[in-house]
Amino acid sequence: MEFMLDTDTASFIIKKNDAVVEKAQKFAGSWCISAVVYQELMTGLLSSRGTRLEEDWSDFLRFVDVLPFTQADAMVAAELQVSAKRAGLNIGFADVQIAAHAASAGLTLVTNNASHFDRFAGVHNISWV
Repeated sequence: MEFMLDTDTASFIIKKNDAVVEKAQKFAGSWCISAVVYQELMTGLLSSRGTRLEEDWSDFLRFVDVLPFTQADAMVAAELQVSAKRAGLNIGFADVQIAAHAASAGLTLVTNNASHFDRFAGVHNISWV
């Protein structure tokens, strides 16, 4: 694995954004999502029953590689959370977990929300948009 997709990037794939789908296909087999991203996507799927994207959502979630969030990942997340608080940053809990998971796994985080993730030392991120 080389990349971990953030929720926004996974959503771009689900919604068939051509540029992001092309990158995902180019790097097929070298990207995954965190169990935290899986949870966010499942929340969206379960709350949007009957939408036109339901089948696309289900297909993506059925076939994507999902990395479990481990105790070691939780420790990195705790360190990032404390560091962010000390710096006066108010960053969402899920974003801290996703950033920590990518960093802990040694993966590049693929996100269109760099402003959130640039704040974390040790988290490398890029955009496919």
